[in-house]
Amino acid sequence: MKLTYLGTAAAEAVPGMFCECSFCENARKRGGKELRRRSGALIDDDLLIDFSADTNTAMLSLGKRLSDVKNLIFTHSHSDHFCYRELGFRRAPAFCILPEDREPLHIYGNGNVTDALLKEYGENAVKAHGLDINFVPPYVPFQAGEYTITPLSVVHCLPEDAYIYLIEKNGVRILYANDTGVFPEKTFEYLKGIKLDIVSLDCTMGFISNEVGHMGFPANLKVKKILEENGCVKKDTVFISHHFSHNGLRAPEGDWTYEYFTQMAAPHGFIMSYDGMTVER
Repeated sequence: MKLTYLGTAAAEAVPGMFCECSFCENARKRGGKELRRRSGALIDDDLLIDFSADTNTAMLSLGKRLSDVKNLIFTHSHSDHFCYRELGFRRAPAFCILPEDREPLHIYGNGNVTDALLKEYGENAVKAHGLDINFVPPYVPFQAGEYTITPLSVVHCLPEDAYIYLIEKNGVRILYANDTGVFPEKTFEYLKGIKLDIVSLDCTMGFISNEVGHMGFPANLKVKKILEENGCVKKDTVFISHHFSHNGLRAPEGDWTYEYFTQMAAPHGFIMSYDGMTVER
């Protein structure tokens, strides 16, 4: 499977849209990998994870086509991940021209996600907008095309049941885990013994030692250690820190730039995601 990061920032993007802090000002000057769109990812060009206000721009910049996406999974209903009104532009022929035999876009998420989608697009969402809306409960695998996907509950935006996802295809397993603190025990227990090829972890808080709602890098190390102890890690498992806020990158000892994070995290077996980065296993 191929994992492509469409955006690697938290809600306000990096640099923060209206921010004049030292990190954001320096990021504007440095450009390149310091510029981060709102979070989202693509698996093998046909499975989309979350849909932010930056998704269309990201797809265009990477030469990808939204019309190739067959399945869309949402982690939770915060607006930087769930820009659901954009999906209305899939309505044909009002906003797009698609072959008459084109399958609807199959969408999966928790109750908050599916309730909002059904309220917006109605019970005939498939016929009117080409959107097939499906509630998926936690810890129950479901099939989406060639993928076996399991939503796993995490604590992020209570009382909403936010999800991270275990994604499997052709013997390869990706754990995509942004917008979460250290996982709850039930989620660690579910993953016990499952060998993971790619692990992408929330690192919104950067240098800050935070374990609830979001993680900083110290919590990333804690999650990795527990996964190792639980038999989830192989010799070549790739660990990636993902989903950054400028607030967690403006450290007292100096900015956590891409270059600095890469040097600091490498001894711990982590790499830092950047917009457009691709990892394949």
